[in-house]
Amino acid sequence: MRKTMFVGNWKTYKTTMTEVQEFFRDLPVYSSRFKPEYEVALAPATIHLASAGGLMPSNIALCAQDCSPFPPGAHSGHTTAEQLKANHVKYCILGHFERRADGETDEQINGKIKRCLENGISPIVCFGETLVDYDNDMTRVVVERQMRDCLRGVTQMENVVLCYTPLWSIGTGFYTTGDYSNIIADFMRKTAVKLTGNPMAANCTILFGGQITSTNVREYLEAPEVDGVMFAIAALKPADFAEIVGTPFNINKMLRVDPSVHNPNDPKKVATAVAAEAEKTGAAAPAPQQGAPAAPAQH
Repeated sequence: MRKTMFVGNWKTYKTTMTEVQEFFRDLPVYSSRFKPEYEVALAPATIHLASAGGLMPSNIALCAQDCSPFPPGAHSGHTTAEQLKANHVKYCILGHFERRADGETDEQINGKIKRCLENGISPIVCFGETLVDYDNDMTRVVVERQMRDCLRGVTQMENVVLCYTPLWSIGTGFYTTGDYSNIIADFMRKTAVKLTGNPMAANCTILFGGQITSTNVREYLEAPEVDGVMFAIAALKPADFAEIVGTPFNINKMLRVDPSVHNPNDPKKVATAVAAEAEKTGAAAPAPQQGAPAAPAQH
């Protein structure tokens, strides 16, 4: 179900337990003012999950940065979904472009999604194209292929969060506009319905991740089809983290399919709803805006 969501991803920027403790020492001053209807999550490095979970304010969910596609067993170096569950992890980022750059495949991501869902963890699944893909007008082709292969056999779409993370907006001198992210989020909703045959997939939460700062975040939050953002650099300091979460925006996000009307047990109604969602048209994607060159790590 759609909800306004903010996900801070620490990656490996914080090294010591002292850094983690200092962050959470100062955070409650800010987090106490977070709106209760927002879903706010923070993703420390795996080694800090247990400690961060014990320090986390009750209105912030614990998120992992990755998980193993395997069950518990002889898999050295992996962190299983069962281990994440035991540490009260609610969300897990999967398919991040940095993982894909290291050789992670859509098939592996698909296995990780299923492992998370089997253990009651909501995956935040990332999709996005390269600059070459974008220049060749392949955005929709690439995103649909990734979604098809990553979501194959996934039935619990109400528990899946999607995130559009275009690689071409990182360190290229270009940035993704709110209008462009809205068009792709709309396309992702339609594609989720088409691929799963589940009209309620149109109501999934969709995030944007790409060089989020306090000066541009409102543009994405006010995109009608974008429900929230995932960000890294601005999540490293409590004040910066809170500034992103506290950004005012003026728009109501509407459900694409009314859950009170939809009957998943009526094949005819399901087919009609899927066809209706697929027929909705979207505007052509605008060209990216030229901006100051961005540091590759800041997204």
